[in-house]
Amino acid sequence: MKVLLSISLLCFASVFGQSFGQNKVQYRDFDWSFIQTPHFDIYFYGDEQELANFTAKVAEEAYEQISLHLRWELRKRVSIMVYNSHNEFQQTNIVRPYMSEGVGGVTELFKNRVVFPFEGNYEQFRHVIHHELVHAMVNDMVYGGNMQNLISSRVKIRVPIWCNEGLAEFLSLNWDTKSDMVLRDIAIHERMPSVNELNYFMAYKGGQSLWKFITDKYGREKIGDVFRSMKKTQNAEKGYERALGLNFKELTDKWHKYLKKNYWPDIDNRDPIEEISEQLTDHKKSRNFYHVSPALSPDGSMVAALTDQSGYFDIVLFDAMTGKKIKTLVNGSRSVNFEELKWLQPGISWSPDNSSVVFAAKAGKGDVLHIIDVNTKKSETMEINSLDGVFSAAWSPLGNEIAFIGNKGSSSDIYIYNLDKNNFYQLTDDVFSDSYPSWSPNGEEIVFVSDRGENISGAFDGKMVNHNYSQSDLYTINKESKIISRITATEYNESHPVWMNTDNFIIYTADYNGVWNLFKKSLIEDPDNQPHDLAPYAITNVLTGLQQPTVSKDDKQVVFAGYVGTGWDLYSMVKPLEKNKKTVAKTQYIKSKDQDDESIPDLRKQLKNKDFSESIETSYSKWVFAQGYENYNTTIKEDEPIVFMNRDSLNEDGEYIPQSYKTRFTLDLVSGNLQISNVFGTTGMTYFSFSDILGDHQIAFGTEMVLTLENSDYFLQYAYLKSRRDYYFTAFQNADFFNIGYDYYTGLYTTARLRHYGIQFLVSNPFNRYNRIDLGFSWHNISYSILQPYTNYAFTEIRYEEINSERFSTILPTVSWVFDNSVFGFTGPVDGFRQNTSLTFSPGYGTDSLYFQTVKIDARKYWRFGRDYTLALRTFVGKSLGANKQKFFMGGIPSLLAGRGETNGEKDRGQYRDVILDTSNSSLIQDIYFTEYAFPIRGARFAERFGSNALLANIEIRFPFINYLALGFPLKVIFGNIRGHAFLDIGAAYDDGKYSQETWPLGYGEQQTKYSPWVATLGLGTKINLGYFLLRIEAAWDKNPNGYSKPQWYFSLGPDW
Repeated sequence: MKVLLSISLLCFASVFGQSFGQNKVQYRDFDWSFIQTPHFDIYFYGDEQELANFTAKVAEEAYEQISLHLRWELRKRVSIMVYNSHNEFQQTNIVRPYMSEGVGGVTELFKNRVVFPFEGNYEQFRHVIHHELVHAMVNDMVYGGNMQNLISSRVKIRVPIWCNEGLAEFLSLNWDTKSDMVLRDIAIHERMPSVNELNYFMAYKGGQSLWKFITDKYGREKIGDVFRSMKKTQNAEKGYERALGLNFKELTDKWHKYLKKNYWPDIDNRDPIEEISEQLTDHKKSRNFYHVSPALSPDGSMVAALTDQSGYFDIVLFDAMTGKKIKTLVNGSRSVNFEELKWLQPGISWSPDNSSVVFAAKAGKGDVLHIIDVNTKKSETMEINSLDGVFSAAWSPLGNEIAFIGNKGSSSDIYIYNLDKNNFYQLTDDVFSDSYPSWSPNGEEIVFVSDRGENISGAFDGKMVNHNYSQSDLYTINKESKIISRITATEYNESHPVWMNTDNFIIYTADYNGVWNLFKKSLIEDPDNQPHDLAPYAITNVLTGLQQPTVSKDDKQVVFAGYVGTGWDLYSMVKPLEKNKKTVAKTQYIKSKDQDDESIPDLRKQLKNKDFSESIETSYSKWVFAQGYENYNTTIKEDEPIVFMNRDSLNEDGEYIPQSYKTRFTLDLVSGNLQISNVFGTTGMTYFSFSDILGDHQIAFGTEMVLTLENSDYFLQYAYLKSRRDYYFTAFQNADFFNIGYDYYTGLYTTARLRHYGIQFLVSNPFNRYNRIDLGFSWHNISYSILQPYTNYAFTEIRYEEINSERFSTILPTVSWVFDNSVFGFTGPVDGFRQNTSLTFSPGYGTDSLYFQTVKIDARKYWRFGRDYTLALRTFVGKSLGANKQKFFMGGIPSLLAGRGETNGEKDRGQYRDVILDTSNSSLIQDIYFTEYAFPIRGARFAERFGSNALLANIEIRFPFINYLALGFPLKVIFGNIRGHAFLDIGAAYDDGKYSQETWPLGYGEQQTKYSPWVATLGLGTKINLGYFLLRIEAAWDKNPNGYSKPQWYFSLGPDW
């Protein structure tokens, strides 16, 4: 997965105004070290250097393969960070977004760093390493290895997501049976997507298939040709057309014919899943993708399963006969106890008495086992603190023990939790990856999946990097003796074994001859109590694939997850033990697998001196003057030899010598920043961002420098993110100007200047992902000056002199409690709840001795209906107390670009009432810098109502408007996921004791004959994602004494509230 990040300025507004957001909690301290290979710096922590050593060899092998295909050699070393588990990976500061389950790794573009966890499976680990290094190589080749080239428009090409992710999948996997299942399904059952549609649908597997077609048809050399052509033309489609002679439409046609030719022969003599079983769920009707990890209750009446019907994974009970939903047992991703439900390594299991289910979940700092009563939904939690990860729970038929998979360091093993003693012990103890345990009917043995191969007992003197960890087979272990026996020894992979209850058989899934089918194997014991290796056989011959079987206690019903129509559903099949042997023919992929030539000639040296870039004038305007970035100051030409710093920390014995990590700051990027103020309009700033390689220390400096310091905007911020508490320090100055009068003699305006400078501290203390307390302290100094213009007699020189000045200073302590478990969609929250309760007070320190205490409560609730519709409700209450109460200005919207229409039945500019920047306003400084703004009230102007009390309610219905829009004229532009919304805004602002007054309050603007503190509006709007920002277009009507005004139009930036 590739991540492109944007940095926002963490000045006053963002530090103290960012009132929501979930937390990235540092639950542990990481003692980092690193080793060096010829091309990579590999960071690890604790005693897990073996993971770093494994990564080193895999990374260098992957580099050679990727380099050959792209015909590119790295210009700068790539840093790789290896985490011991996904839970600890989620604590990384290298990327700010939360790394939810399903994100196996990331490659960011600021420093081209690669970050991923080890999750207990070495083949998956190898795949992630290789996949992410493809992104790092593409970043280096196309973008120069950092975001600076994108920000400065030095590189204009945007590599399509299907091209990037598809190539990463293709080079890291080539092709496999799971990829084959997905493409066979779409080629047979669904409308195949076009090349352009891959940006929105099947980017990973569709892109992988497209690259397979290109290399099968034109040769692997074309991968390098395509990327060099894209780089030269700075256009994706032109690059493909230049390299292949095909535009995207022609490429789509040829790819579709290729899919039909390869997959339609696979239909012969295979059974659609729905013809051999009863379909229990329908992902197309429920408009979701997953119904997985089924667990059939002992009495055969219910199935517990993971499903994303609500938009994220929940555990739901279904009727085992009809598939009708009975109830939702667990809502995932919305509480600390159920942060994640382990859908990638699932395992739900029933208690023998049919009353409860057990499963593993992430809960705060680690994983736990949950036992849920299916009748009351009450939960009992077993903490497993000493392990890095917990997966795949299986309840013993005796009722007193639960087997599960536990990850610790560089291995995953089987553990058993004793419910009577409330403790757990380790059953297998070796370096190999064990998974999916299932109990024998007598509770004495466990069958499981492992990559141990011939090392049955677990004894192994070699290194995992040299072991065949891609092959998985089935094994059994005796709980008491811990003797392990091998059950299968095939050339294909087996998974998800289940021990039958009434006969000595196991059923499981295997990808024999290219399709994942259901298999049966007999276990007949001899006098020595050792199972014979009797040949297994398939009992299904499906067209697509199936996984995760579960059986009833009488073995008369098996339920499994089947893949059809680009989604997973639950299917039920009766009497599995009575099924006859099925013949599974080889798929086209398996037939041609041995003939697939992955070799490619080495053309790197031949192309080293060839210039593939457009002619660019020699200029220093886009150079990066920072240590480590010298290689990029060459106008992206390749006509000079690359100087590569080759470092390797191998000693003479072939062992890597680790080095301790030391903090060193390097540049992230230099960029321009646009800020939009409803009072002062649009301003710009250039900012510089620095951080250490781990992202624990972050420095930002921004400036909008003019002739003097006092007339400029600038800030400096440092963020310390290494510990559980986050610390921020900011020093800032803002200078804003506005005209207040015109001098007819000089022809110049008298100018007012507002200068605001100070320092701020913020300590953020997260309790968990959703809950935190923020403590802030800020010191403010403000000056308000009138600047009179003067000229010489010849009017050739102009100077400004300060003729009047006021000073103001104060300190503002702040405390906030934030809760946020909201789930985001394309344009903002779509489900969950978020609230911020804050107290700000001024103790009277400073020149004007302001005394006030202000309480604000902002609560927002979101209800999701289906996958695409959301009802959003927001309430805001604010009250200020004290001798110098703060004002609430209510009305308008933030980040307004433009607007026109009517307010109160009269035409206006649709932006704000010209009342704040009025020199006759005696509280001008307080109103600008210490006023609280209550919005949105669309259909009302900025500061339409004001007072020391504020009430605000917003109701929105959010819905899909246009899913895909392609324009051909005048600009060839593609828009996706355009969202719409209908809204009702209502609010009031008033001073104490003046709620019922009927005349316009004194102090702001012209007097009006009729007055009410309330404003009510309604309207419609849409949001368009333009890449770097979200454009909002809204029309609102306000309610006035004569009815409704004509629409007020708004064009603004920003996500949904």
